[in-house]
Amino acid sequence: MENTDDDSWHPLVEGDESRHDPMDRAAARDQRRFLTIALIGLAVLIALPFVVGDYYVSLFSEILIFGILVSGVNLLLGYTGLVSLGHASFMGLGAYVTAIAASLLGYPVWLSMLASILISLLIAYGVGLLSVRTKGVQFLLITLAFGQMFHAIAEKTRFTGGDDGMTNIPRIDLGFIGLDADQDRVFYFFVLVCFVVAMLILRRVVESPFGRVLVGIRENEKRMLAMGYTTFPYKALAFGISGMLAGLAGSLWVQHGFFVNPHIMTWELSGEALLMVIIGGSQSFFGPVLGAAFYVLAKDLLSEITEAYLMFFGLIFVLVVAFFQGGLAGFASRFAERFLNRKSDGGEDKP
Repeated sequence: MENTDDDSWHPLVEGDESRHDPMDRAAARDQRRFLTIALIGLAVLIALPFVVGDYYVSLFSEILIFGILVSGVNLLLGYTGLVSLGHASFMGLGAYVTAIAASLLGYPVWLSMLASILISLLIAYGVGLLSVRTKGVQFLLITLAFGQMFHAIAEKTRFTGGDDGMTNIPRIDLGFIGLDADQDRVFYFFVLVCFVVAMLILRRVVESPFGRVLVGIRENEKRMLAMGYTTFPYKALAFGISGMLAGLAGSLWVQHGFFVNPHIMTWELSGEALLMVIIGGSQSFFGPVLGAAFYVLAKDLLSEITEAYLMFFGLIFVLVVAFFQGGLAGFASRFAERFLNRKSDGGEDKP
């Protein structure tokens, strides 16, 4: 593929010597920053079960599960520029596959989870092949239509339990390492391991040439086409990976609550996932996870105060969009930079 005259922006350019050193320094600085945030966050997540009660251990398991879901959604929204209203259906798909395989068919839960991940990936990729040829409102409506279709199938099919759903779903057997996943703290750490693996895979994806092409599609798809990239397969695969993460989240969700019904596939949950991403910050890798934590904790608090808690979330959403550029993650980043700059200025010798 030939280079264009203007190569000031190209997701795969690597040979500009005049900018090589500054770009390397910036990349190294970003990498150190990412690792610092990741290690601090991991340390906090490891310590949490030892300092909070059983109720909050269960609540933080829920946060991690939603963190996986919204990180997958953000691969579309934040990195590719696609807005989906159907991703709850892939979460529900993962939940139902795990429930059916483990509860009805008697397969081990770990094998049921692998089946959930693989089936969610394949079906999401198929949906992506059909939907990413469209853009804007058309894409939004197609994903919504697929989501409603999957919801109707789950609601009307007998072996899924219909509207009543399925109960008594087993958790994964960790007896081979001497642990009982039926204990909420043990299950929390299992969810945490799955969360970390999912984040590592997603980080690898977004930092790869494939991920840089996705960013190029978000910024200017016409330019990517002019540069010789066929954007359609990139978007379809991104949709598939996003659906795979949603399927993993669903597989963990059904073990977390021992129960699944068609409500998990509603468009409202897809909308809530988008809300978490935007509140947390779609331009940040960990922003959606921060948004999930804020949403779950705030919902838990507000729902005890009033049944109209969704009204408050509407107000919060407006305030974040209006006053917090980059969401909560963007605000936290700017606050940290100002704090460090002030600390640096205060430490300098004055003449």
